[in-house]
Amino acid sequence: MPGVSATLYILAWLGTLLDLIANQRWSGIAAGICLLAFLILQFPLQRRYAQVVFLALSATGLIGVALSPIPLDLFLNAWRRGAQFAAFYLALCVLRDGAETSHLIRRCGAHLVAQPPGRRYAALTAGGHLYGIILSYGAIDLLAAMVVRAGEKAGGDVETRTRRMLLAIQRGFVIMNCWAPLNLMSVVVSTAVPAAPMLFLLPFAFVVAQVMLAVGWLEDRRLHLATDGAGQGASAETWRVHLGVVGLVLLVTAAAEFTAHLAGTRLATGITLTLPAIGLGWIALQLRHDHPGAFALHAVRRLKSFHARIPAFRGEATVLGASGFAGLALGAAFPAAGLAPYFAAVPPIVIPLSVPVLLIATGQVGLNPIAVVAVLGAMLPDSTSLGVAPATLAFSCMLSWGLAVGITPMSASALATARWANVSPWQATTVWNARFTLVNLLLCWAAIAALHLAWPLA
Repeated sequence: MPGVSATLYILAWLGTLLDLIANQRWSGIAAGICLLAFLILQFPLQRRYAQVVFLALSATGLIGVALSPIPLDLFLNAWRRGAQFAAFYLALCVLRDGAETSHLIRRCGAHLVAQPPGRRYAALTAGGHLYGIILSYGAIDLLAAMVVRAGEKAGGDVETRTRRMLLAIQRGFVIMNCWAPLNLMSVVVSTAVPAAPMLFLLPFAFVVAQVMLAVGWLEDRRLHLATDGAGQGASAETWRVHLGVVGLVLLVTAAAEFTAHLAGTRLATGITLTLPAIGLGWIALQLRHDHPGAFALHAVRRLKSFHARIPAFRGEATVLGASGFAGLALGAAFPAAGLAPYFAAVPPIVIPLSVPVLLIATGQVGLNPIAVVAVLGAMLPDSTSLGVAPATLAFSCMLSWGLAVGITPMSASALATARWANVSPWQATTVWNARFTLVNLLLCWAAIAALHLAWPLA
């Protein structure tokens, strides 16, 4: 059964690639059916949270299907959208598979953990931020394992120092969700607000994200300056060791943008198309010193290992696929203007300023930003009718995503941090990040309001 499930997900991925490259609708529909079959087969093995999400989003989408004059066509097209979301995630996993076995990544992580007091929090925040782009929440596990080992060797207040380092890693990772193009946020927001110029918004979001990270550093300096303690020890590496990872991120982004430009499509689509090739190339580079026979043996072993791990991606595939389905199907249940007429009396600035509050509040009850943003896009298909530029709405969603992930106890990053810190996910997020999130909410409001005033509607 696991082998069948993995093959179905791969078929969904391949079908989506053909759909994106050649605009073959039948291939996209076949991909959607394969993804739905994968999710149904994996449903009994899901955590309770993922089961509830799947049922709730599927039921929400089916409301739109039932109200449609062409229900079967809408059902198939909605799962076609879901397959595109899930294919994006599987493409990310190929790159992450290469990163997880990279000696360079481990050298970089060890260098960050070995930083002396005064630089350690900033270094680990930067590490969580940068390596989260290619490792996703695997960056938390990589750096956290090194942090815990370092804490065992150091003296002083080990518990406080370890907590601070874990919090630095977690905050670096979650704020990465505000801007990184190689992230689930980019595909969901660009789909929910298709008129938004994501390529131009990413640099603005990047700048705001760095200020948000500085807020965390300042908070750490104010509260814990006296408990820095000793470093792990001198590192033989220099900061140049990180240039390889920075170069990889720039290469992937440039290749994805070039592909998107050639295909005349969105950046997220370009990422879906280019990431698998770059990830496989990275793996091949790691095996370059093997003689031909050993290279082939190791390559086949890696492919089999990746195939066997695919069913473990069921949770992410469920949230992504079902959110894509619900967003498109529910949008069909609304009139052409969505729910915009009900917000006509609301001052335009209130709408983008409400998005961070909405994502933070829904995150506390377990709703993933993926689902919330997808449904938000269906509710407001044309934000300009409310006096809000698509760029402003998308920018608000981007910044809100990082804020929400950082404070919700239901995210994968929360679970990973809590596991290493030996506390509850609620403690590791809602409690530890309350002040950090509040200050950054005010910062995000200021940035959103500035863009709203500066960006024209036309």
